[in-house]
Amino acid sequence: MNFFDRQEHARRQTRRLIFLFGLAVLADIALTYFILANLILSASKPTPGFGRTILPYFTTVLEVFAEAVMHPRDYLHWLWDGWLACWISLGCLVSIAGGCLYKMRQLSTGGAAVATLLGGRPLSVKPESPEEQQLRHVVEEMAIAATLPVPEIYVLDNERGINAFAAGHTRDDTAITITRGALKLLSRDELQGVVAHEFSHILNGDTRLNMKLIALAHGLFWPTILGRVLIYGDTEPLDDDEFIVAESERRKMLPTALPGFLLVVIGSLSLPFVRLLKSAICRQREWLADAAAVQFTRNPAGIGGGLKKIGGLFKQGRLDTPHAEVASHLYFANASYDPWLPWLATHPPLDRRVLAIDPTFDGQFPKVKMLAPSQGERERDYDQVIGGVMRIEKLLPDGLPAMAVGLSAENLRQAMVIRLGLPPEIKAALHTPEDAALVLLALLLSDDATVRARQMDLLQTALDASLFGRLETLAPLVATVEDKYRFPLAEFAVPALRRASPASRVAIHQTVQKLMESGDSIGLFEYTLLKMVRRQLDAHFDGPVPETGRYGTVKEVLPECALLLSALAHVGQEDDEAAARTAFAVGAAFLDAPGAKVDFVPRSDWDLAGVDKVLDRLARCPAGVRRNIIMAAGKTVVADGTVTVREAELLRAVAETLDCPLPPFVEAVRNEELAKET
Repeated sequence: MNFFDRQEHARRQTRRLIFLFGLAVLADIALTYFILANLILSASKPTPGFGRTILPYFTTVLEVFAEAVMHPRDYLHWLWDGWLACWISLGCLVSIAGGCLYKMRQLSTGGAAVATLLGGRPLSVKPESPEEQQLRHVVEEMAIAATLPVPEIYVLDNERGINAFAAGHTRDDTAITITRGALKLLSRDELQGVVAHEFSHILNGDTRLNMKLIALAHGLFWPTILGRVLIYGDTEPLDDDEFIVAESERRKMLPTALPGFLLVVIGSLSLPFVRLLKSAICRQREWLADAAAVQFTRNPAGIGGGLKKIGGLFKQGRLDTPHAEVASHLYFANASYDPWLPWLATHPPLDRRVLAIDPTFDGQFPKVKMLAPSQGERERDYDQVIGGVMRIEKLLPDGLPAMAVGLSAENLRQAMVIRLGLPPEIKAALHTPEDAALVLLALLLSDDATVRARQMDLLQTALDASLFGRLETLAPLVATVEDKYRFPLAEFAVPALRRASPASRVAIHQTVQKLMESGDSIGLFEYTLLKMVRRQLDAHFDGPVPETGRYGTVKEVLPECALLLSALAHVGQEDDEAAARTAFAVGAAFLDAPGAKVDFVPRSDWDLAGVDKVLDRLARCPAGVRRNIIMAAGKTVVADGTVTVREAELLRAVAETLDCPLPPFVEAVRNEELAKET
């Protein structure tokens, strides 16, 4: 269950971030006091003692610094003023807190807010250009392979450098953003390597930490932004075609330039601390993400070729937006020039990253396109690349296998097979919100002819004639999709559903609600699939759900665990009550609640509404408790020694509602049992 290990590592990194941020705040307050105290005290505080050799009182800042050199002890004694220190410290703390809270609010909607801040354009569900179609296919395949929601995709149309980033508070509000340079200059394999690198950050919980880091860094750095506003009145970049005309007008200094310069100086004091903070938190993870990209794709030349093209491009990964520094730690490569001091860099040196992947790299970035290696050469190079990364960076915190979290090259191939194997009519339907909703409704139709007829009568009443006719065309095609592809098909529909208007969203919700109210027409699998879709859409439209009271131990949620395990046992054993009790007992024994009594819930005593409440409560448990519950669910599913595709997908759906990307849980349980037997 490496996902939970990575969550714990992310929490440790968060604590480290808070500690380092505290040190940066203290250093920033000290430097701010030093500057402001010299300005204020040199004009207001007499200097008897060490100043008598020059003037009874200081009248200029230059004299202050001269006395500081000549009489440092007297200077420090003169510089200290307790009341002034309190007021400056309070002002700095309020300023930093205000900057942090403002940025947190601005980015509260998730990764899309970061992409929009940097000038990103949302990629349409049905892109017209071949490059954009290729990007969407790569991202969707990677998401399905990683059992993650398909993230929002953005393109930075005005950026000619090769770069990318992933951002988001949770897996449900994540966005992946690609520059126009990356979209146009990278091959499919190279683009896939870059996207795999970003998915590693999502899987390892880096994106949530990065969002916090953006807010904290903004709290330290925002006086510089405000200072630019006071000096020029505008922080937005000038367009190339209006630069000459607008230069004299837009870049003219304002009357507020003097305090603006002071704010720029004060804000600039924080820049080294912000850079150091980002470097300490983020630099190490780039090695992990590079190695993970090779693991996921089994193609070292993909990400390696992308890095080489960055090195061979004059602009490299540099961005033109004035907000680039705000998110400098998010990018695939440096978004500005490398700093003079290497320890302030947010990314490892580009040549070392390439060398870790390609040991034959001579340090010269080629400008010609190389022939793609064969699949045999890719497999041969795989182990060498992982070893190279381990040798070149000794500070990797965890073993590389911990990064995989269910995403592998085989998963990625399967995702491509799923997408390519869909009927053309279904592929086309996934491009518009209306047809994507119909695909979702078709997935919820029962296999039982009687129930299905009742459902179709209900839908004929709820939908207008054109939509119902379209549903009648799509439903038989959806019915031909294999069971193991039903869940991925629903996830392919989510990006289009995110584009639905508020009115359409309400109509879809009402239609689905009518299906659910029709009795037993929707089973537990269909319900959990629907809950997954709703969860992702709610996170997109309404933002992350604020955390409420949390349960600390398994014992606090034993009734909820009992109902969930009973439901899973009934689904796996159908009408065999005795077999369901046996499967339940196997799963309940795995719960971390020694000595506690866990009662089996008969089929007549639970319904979908009860399962809904249970999943909502269990989602509020800590990661360790959710890990134990999901493993107990896995034990329940495999208790009879056989796992159907429907059972495995049901387990995946439950894991999705508990906010956990699903590694191969069933295989993990099987392997554990085999280990015990041997």
